[in-house]
Amino acid sequence: MTLLRPITRADFAAVLAWNEDHVELLAPLTEERLVTLIGWADTAAVIAHEGRDAGFVLTFAAGSDYDSPNFRWFAERYPSFVYLDRIVVDPAFRRTGLGTRVYDELEAAAGTPVFCLEVNSDPPNEPSLAFHRHRGYVEVGTLPFAGHEVMLFEKPLR
Repeated sequence: MTLLRPITRADFAAVLAWNEDHVELLAPLTEERLVTLIGWADTAAVIAHEGRDAGFVLTFAAGSDYDSPNFRWFAERYPSFVYLDRIVVDPAFRRTGLGTRVYDELEAAAGTPVFCLEVNSDPPNEPSLAFHRHRGYVEVGTLPFAGHEVMLFEKPLR
C-alpha cells in the first residue's frame, strides 16, 4: 500500500539525502530551498511503503509561485495543470511497482485536466522516458536546463 504523507522537518535530512543521491537527474536542493518549495507545493510528501520511508515527491499546481523555468513553460501554455517537479524512489524499493502506485495516486488526486513533467533527454534518462511513455505521457516540447536538455511531457487526465 502506498501512502503519501506530508514532509515534516524531521524528514528534511532524508529528503535532502535522497535528492543529493539523484542530483544529476534533479537539481541541487538545500534545506532553505526545500522549505520554500514546500510552501509553494501542491504536494510535498514522503513516500511511505510497508512502514518504511521510500522516497519523496514534489508537485506544483497552476498558479503556484514556483520559479522553475520548466514549470513556467507549462504555466504559459496551460490554465490548469499539475506539474511533477521531482520524485525519488529509494533504490531499495525500485522495480516493486511503488512508482506506478505513487503516480496512480498523484494523477487521481490532481483534479486538473493535465499532469505535466520533464525528463532529461540530453543525456537521456532512458528508464524514466520509457516509464512515462508507457503511462501515456506525450512529449510537447524541449528546453535547455542547467547544462542539459529536458523533454517536456503531458498526460491528459480527463
